Amino acid sequence: MKEMTLRQLQYFVAVAESQSITQAALKCHVSQAGISIALKELESALGVQLAIRRKSKGVYLTPAGSIVATRARAIISETQHLIAALDAGTEGYAGTFTVGCFTTLSMLILPEVAEFFARKHPNVTLEFVEGSGPEIQEKMLRGQIDVCFIYEVQRHPEVEAVILCRREFLVALSPDHPLADRESIDLRDLASYPAALLNVEPASYLNEAMLRRFGVEPNVAYRSSNVNTIRAIVGRNLAYSLLMEGVSESHENRPLKYLPVEQETGTNSLLVAYPRSVRLSGLSQELITHCARHLDHHVGGSPLPAGD
Repeated sequence: MKEMTLRQLQYFVAVAESQSITQAALKCHVSQAGISIALKELESALGVQLAIRRKSKGVYLTPAGSIVATRARAIISETQHLIAALDAGTEGYAGTFTVGCFTTLSMLILPEVAEFFARKHPNVTLEFVEGSGPEIQEKMLRGQIDVCFIYEVQRHPEVEAVILCRREFLVALSPDHPLADRESIDLRDLASYPAALLNVEPASYLNEAMLRRFGVEPNVAYRSSNVNTIRAIVGRNLAYSLLMEGVSESHENRPLKYLPVEQETGTNSLLVAYPRSVRLSGLSQELITHCARHLDHHVGGSPLPAGD
């Protein structure tokens, strides 16, 4: 096998992230020919085709290219951390660390992550990418994100995951709702009441499928992709909802009550995920350990031992 260089990996990561030779050249401040040559040399060194170039339609990674892009980004990141640590004369980290987070988890997860970096690793530039579970995991597998915070049902088959805390479906109600004085809810008793459901996959599909599985045709009066909007509607006693996070008040400061479901609905635990093909960096390992110890106190779940 021919030797490959760090520069080739950097150019290839730029191509993978931008899906364009032109944009990669601009980002790396080199010519398009330089990017193309580096890509061909890297493919020759590895003995595989990494990308498919389509005229006027950009660059698409092959399956092998996706694996290499993820590993290459990890190598570049670790190299930057090593150089920064030597320059600083310490064992500290530097460079950029990118965290992906499922949108509805952001307000619960990202402040804790931000404080961890601010207090433990102030020389690291922290970036957040929020979006749907599939979206952020796809970016992670393309090497654009280091780790992702997602729900169990969103997990991509090509990622490994550490369970941070067990999560189960809860019925969210206003304290003034007719069912709010109960200790638990039989899902069948919800059939006659209006529902406010998240319009974000997989939540929308899961909620309705679960209700139908127990013989309930949901009366969906409200849908929103914003969990704060759902909580506000519930807080005004306009509907119930099925949520994972037991936040005590809506953003309008109206109280919310959460009741367990009597039926066995299964878990949808909170995970931190990373690419299966990549060995975790020391910084990623440290962040995951911190989150496993501290996040359950903030998100109201039952902590589980770290593991797949």
